[in-house]
Amino acid sequence: MKRYDKERSKEVFWDMSLAETVSGISLKMHEPVRKGTVLLCDRAWEGEDCNYAKIFFDGEKYCFYYRGSGRKNGLGSERSHGVWCVAYSYDGKTFERPDLELFEFGGNKSNNIIMQIPDCNIDNFSITFDENPACPHEERYKAFTGEWTPTVKRLHYYISADGIHFNEVAPIKAAGHFDSLNVCFWDKEHQRYCLYLRGLHDADPEHKIPYEAEGHVRDVRVSYSKDIEEWTEPLPLDFGKDDLDEIQMYTNGMMKYPDTDMYIGIPTRYIDRALDGHNFKYLPTLCGQRKNAFVEGNTRREGTAITEAMLMTSRDGLHFERTKEAFYTPGIERDNNWNYGGGYFAVGMAQTKSDFEGEPDEISLYVVEPPRNRATAFERYTLRNDGFFSWRADFGGGEAITKPFTFEGDELHLNFSTSALGYLRIEILDEDGKAIEGYDSHRLFGNSTDRPCDFEKPLSALRGIPVRLRISMRDADLYSLRFV
Repeated sequence: MKRYDKERSKEVFWDMSLAETVSGISLKMHEPVRKGTVLLCDRAWEGEDCNYAKIFFDGEKYCFYYRGSGRKNGLGSERSHGVWCVAYSYDGKTFERPDLELFEFGGNKSNNIIMQIPDCNIDNFSITFDENPACPHEERYKAFTGEWTPTVKRLHYYISADGIHFNEVAPIKAAGHFDSLNVCFWDKEHQRYCLYLRGLHDADPEHKIPYEAEGHVRDVRVSYSKDIEEWTEPLPLDFGKDDLDEIQMYTNGMMKYPDTDMYIGIPTRYIDRALDGHNFKYLPTLCGQRKNAFVEGNTRREGTAITEAMLMTSRDGLHFERTKEAFYTPGIERDNNWNYGGGYFAVGMAQTKSDFEGEPDEISLYVVEPPRNRATAFERYTLRNDGFFSWRADFGGGEAITKPFTFEGDELHLNFSTSALGYLRIEILDEDGKAIEGYDSHRLFGNSTDRPCDFEKPLSALRGIPVRLRISMRDADLYSLRFV
């Protein structure tokens, strides 16, 4: 039975797992709102390929880590260098590069490079702030870089006390392909490290996307460790028997959502559309790579693959539900989109002030706009707090009765929205489904990310007692609830 306490006080309505019975209510995904560029990567050391970002709050500021990578002869040629950089922000909207003077580039140390690796086979970088209470201070920042060649596939491991000065320990003992961002974090609930990494398998012909040109599938797998040293055999994420489509996921973007038991990932979705090549004459030229992709003997991928993003959620970190519809698409055709390399979201998110006075804070997400005819840009997108999904009832109305749960707290707060004609109603039932007198919110209307839900009797009288909710809705969305 689910229990809401001080550490896990919130329920987000991002799946239907809380509902025991439901009618007229469905799950709705919400699209992020584009806000514009927050970091234009136009410095020489950042090169043509800036990507693989991670953002987190260190108690004072947001730290934004990202890869910079140059090419010897322009886009599509062999890499010339790889660096890992950091930018800082105090509001999640404006980012500045610190002048760290740690590594020389082009004869000058005036840059924001925190790591420089001459071996260009190492092409990605992921950093985590270790929340394991047993972690030594000098190891509280951990970084992982994937090395991938035809003969070598391993994940290098680094530690740091300050998130700037890193020392390599040794490659970790985990199996994988590692040729895109590999995400590691401490899972407090299960008391273990989770490593979400790149896998690869041959496509099942029965479930292959028929217009996908490639016959292999990039997938996501998870491995566990108690100590970073020894890791379990990676397990492919399980999407259930009703979702066997061979959708390629280039990255995973995995994280734990605060104050909940929810895992959420924003994987980059990849497809090679060479079989539909008649479209490309209308799309951006990619510095000639579209045309070259169809010349005999050339590799198709750079000119015919498209990347975007989807969402996936889980309650245990292994069994997931994923959206088939895109969370983020390349958008209206411009000079540098509808290609391979866009739609990579930074791992993590920021809490930012609304651009409109008097409105509540929002979630800010960051996604790379790929380089083609200009410098790479990281753009900010926003969502309502807890607003990736909602339970949605249209004008015809709907009702759900939850599974039993217990809670600690004195008040119930709701994140919901209705039309002026719509409503949301919350009734508290006993474990057997019988209404408890004095616990009916009656019809609520409005649009609030944190509305107290009033009852005639004190909510504290029901603490620790198994209860259910009857949730009635009409032309309304319910995003989350929390006990305080």
